[in-house]
Amino acid sequence: MTRAHLIRVQRAGVKNQVFEKLRDQIMERKWPPSAKLPSENALAVAFGVSRVSIREALHMLASLGLLETRHGGGTYVREYSGELLFSPLLPMLVLDTLDILHVLEYRKIIEKGIVSLVVKRAGKAEIEELESSYQTMEEQRDDEHAFAQADLSFHLALAKATGNPVVIKVNAVITDILKVSMYGIVGSLGTRDGLYYHRRILDAIKAQDGPLAESLMEEHVERTIQRLKRKRGKNRESSAGRKTNDQTRQDSEA
Repeated sequence: MTRAHLIRVQRAGVKNQVFEKLRDQIMERKWPPSAKLPSENALAVAFGVSRVSIREALHMLASLGLLETRHGGGTYVREYSGELLFSPLLPMLVLDTLDILHVLEYRKIIEKGIVSLVVKRAGKAEIEELESSYQTMEEQRDDEHAFAQADLSFHLALAKATGNPVVIKVNAVITDILKVSMYGIVGSLGTRDGLYYHRRILDAIKAQDGPLAESLMEEHVERTIQRLKRKRGKNRESSAGRKTNDQTRQDSEA
């Protein structure tokens, strides 16, 4: 790989541009599978950007399964198959800071269908994996970060239990998005609703009650949406109140 392949980018949207250019080099096999990428410093100089932008772009490419970092050995292009070709269609989803409510809207549409398939297809091993994730949630109920990770594991286990490779792959690709949103939800709303609904959803799956499982999942996500909206409204009111009080105080001091 020579620097001739690397073109300096404009300053606007640097992170996105770096991501897209590196991705294109990989997809065009200018860096073939197993090839080692130049160092972060070399890439930063070639693109005329900061190492931070390079590092963020490399992380996003790794999250899409295109790169792997070997401890002490640099960053390499992963061996990949045709199923990875659709990953480049999602760069803006991975790179942009997404509103948690948008992620929840996606989940409301998708996860109702996921639990419907799980009810029909989950076997003993899948049920045990879901139970294990739920038990971890129970054990970590006082640790929001660990709880959010267990919550995510539960939802990824649901996707896996569908037995549908497309569902499984899509969830794997957007894991970073789901993870960040899960941390935000738990940090904002706590753990009680998660425990309540996950237990009931899992019980409905075990009872093979598809309509109930779908209804509970939809109710769970919708309740989360409404609670977040109410909390945001209160935060805005509180912020407006503080500004009013500050202005009143300034006027009285003038």
